[in-house]
Amino acid sequence: MESIKHSIDELTLVFNARMNDFQKELKGTTPATSPMSNINSQFNMFRSFVLTALQNLQLQVEFLSKQQDNLEMHSRKKVLLLHGVPETNKEDTAACVSKLMSERLKLPQIIPSSFSVCHRLGRLNKDKPRVILVRFKDVTLRNQVWSSKTSFKGSGITVSEFLTKARHKVFLAARQRFGVTKSWTRDGTIMVIDAEGSRHRVTTMMELDAVSSTIPGDSTAQVVYADAEAVKPNKPAISRIKRIAKK
Repeated sequence: MESIKHSIDELTLVFNARMNDFQKELKGTTPATSPMSNINSQFNMFRSFVLTALQNLQLQVEFLSKQQDNLEMHSRKKVLLLHGVPETNKEDTAACVSKLMSERLKLPQIIPSSFSVCHRLGRLNKDKPRVILVRFKDVTLRNQVWSSKTSFKGSGITVSEFLTKARHKVFLAARQRFGVTKSWTRDGTIMVIDAEGSRHRVTTMMELDAVSSTIPGDSTAQVVYADAEAVKPNKPAISRIKRIAKK
């Protein structure tokens, strides 16, 4: 979907450039008194029609992209990611995770057979343990683990939801803009608290941009916009002032 949206954007830019060049050439070769001068108005009508068609196509692609993201997120509703679990050679990942959860989270009902999938992601890294993907057979048990995740505090182990690439990007941008304590995820949805203390549920960058992070009347406040792929440690995101009208 991303490649399709990018192709439509490029097509729109090329079309506008070509039409501008053609319009300049047309005005330079057609006298105002010529019977062919009406071609200018016909050209403008054609140009407007094509641009409207491209805009409608873009909206349809965005709608399909959002639907695809919703379906993908739904397929991950039983999945959690564990970060910071020590890694050993020839480990039994399912047994290790079930023991960790049953003891640390006080959930003795968790056993290796509670998982349909339990394995590490990515290539082996000697300096850092790989993330563990856990797909539970029962979504209720998954939710119990999610609700008890604060019991891992101080252990170096954290739990996160398995967000889609698009939602992960929105989540990182939300944390840059509103802070860690005012942005979190719940059932695959990004929750944010704005400057006035109101809570919002967002899943796309467009929805996030509609949430105000400035206090009304505060002309000195700034909104920080961050590209999730460009965010790096110890490098503040570029900020700019943006006023958003309160609905």
